[in-house]
Amino acid sequence: MNHKITSALVALAATAAASCSGGNDTTVSTAETTVQETTTSSTVVTEPPETSEPAEPTTTIVDEDAPIRQPLTGDVVESEDDLEARAALAVKIDNNDRNARQNHSGLAVADIVFEEIVEGDTRFAAVFHTEGSDPVGPIRSGREQDVDILSSLNEPLFAWSGGNPGVTRLIADSFLTDLNAQRGGEGYFRGPGRSPHDLYNTTEALWAQTPPDHPGAPVQQFSYVNPDDEFEGDAVNAIDLSLDGKNVRWEWDAEAAGFARFQSGTRHVDVVNGDIFATNVIVMVVDYQPSSIDSNSPNAQTLGSGPVYVFSNGQVIAGRWEHNLAVAPIRLVDADGESIPLTPGNTWIELAENTADAAFIGAPIDPTTYEDGEMPQTVIEYPQIVLDRAELAPTDIVIEFADETTVDDG
Repeated sequence: MNHKITSALVALAATAAASCSGGNDTTVSTAETTVQETTTSSTVVTEPPETSEPAEPTTTIVDEDAPIRQPLTGDVVESEDDLEARAALAVKIDNNDRNARQNHSGLAVADIVFEEIVEGDTRFAAVFHTEGSDPVGPIRSGREQDVDILSSLNEPLFAWSGGNPGVTRLIADSFLTDLNAQRGGEGYFRGPGRSPHDLYNTTEALWAQTPPDHPGAPVQQFSYVNPDDEFEGDAVNAIDLSLDGKNVRWEWDAEAAGFARFQSGTRHVDVVNGDIFATNVIVMVVDYQPSSIDSNSPNAQTLGSGPVYVFSNGQVIAGRWEHNLAVAPIRLVDADGESIPLTPGNTWIELAENTADAAFIGAPIDPTTYEDGEMPQTVIEYPQIVLDRAELAPTDIVIEFADETTVDDG
C-alpha cells in the first residue's frame, strides 16, 4: 500500500475535491440548518491561531491522570498492553428490510455503527475493533459520504462490495484502506439471501489483509464519563426516528443498561450475536445533498457543525456536533460549548436529515481559506435544540420522556 499523507488539511482538501457517490453492486468474484422562530442560541468564538503555519493534525489531548481506554468504546483497561492494537475495520452492511435484515450478522458487536441514508433506504457502516464476527454482512456498496464519516479512524480497513467508477476512484485515493470485493479484497463469499444481498466475509479474514505498513489502531473518537461518574441529562423511555421513511425506535432497557433497537415496527436482531443494543445513541442532524457523480444518491454533509441529540444512560442531552476535518474525530458539545462525555460501550450514530432551516447547519472552518492561514476572530450564533419546543426541532424525531410526556420533534 502506498502510505497516505496524514496531514489533516490535505485530508480536507482531498475529500472536498474528490466528490462522488452512488454504488453499483455488480458481480463479485467469491473465490475464496433563517429559523422563523428561535428559542435559544449557542455562540462559537473562533480565535486566530498563534502562527501562520498550517496546524498539524491534532485529535486528542492526553491527560496523564486519565484512565487508559479502548479507543472506540471508552472501556477502561489497566495498562497500554491491554489496548487492542489492530486496525479499525469498517464494513458496509445492507439494511433492506425485505432482502437483508433477516440475515444481519455482526451489527450487535460492532464498536461504532453509522446509519446513513442512501437511495430510498438506509445502510450501515459498522466499525469493528474490540470484537469481531463470523460471518459479517450482508456487505454492500460504498458511498461518497463514507470517506468523511470514517477517515478519522486512522486509515481503517474498508470492506465493501464495490461501486461505480467514481466511488471506486474516491475510495482508492482516500484515507480508507480499500478492501474492495471487486478489486482484490479477499475472503468474500455468497451466503443467505439473494443477489446482491448475499455477500459476506469474516472480520478475521478482513483483518488478515491489513497492509504491513498500516499505522495501527484508531485514536479515541469520543470523550467518556469518568469511572465514578454517570451521564446525566433528561430521562427518556424511548426515541422514534424517521430516516427518509425508515422507522427506527430505541427503547431504554435499564436491565441491559442500553437502548434496544427496533426497526420498521419489530425488534432488530443480529442472527449471529442476538438482540441489538446500544450503550449510546447519537442523532446527528445533517444536510443531505445530491452527489456530484450520481444525483440520485444522497450525500450526508458531515463536515461542519449541526444539532445533535446524545442519548446515554437512559437520558438525553441536546447540543451540537462539530467536525471540521475528515481525519479528526467528531466533537459533541452542549449548549455551553462543553464536551458531552459518553458512557463507555458501543455507540450508534444516526445521520438524520435536517428538516428545518439551513441556519441550524454550520460550514467547516478551514484555515487555508484565509490569508497566511490566519482566521479572524468570529462569533457565530446557531439555533439550539430545546427539547420542549418540538415545533422548532431540526429533524423528524419523537422523544418519549420518562415522565410519560411525549415530545414530537417533527
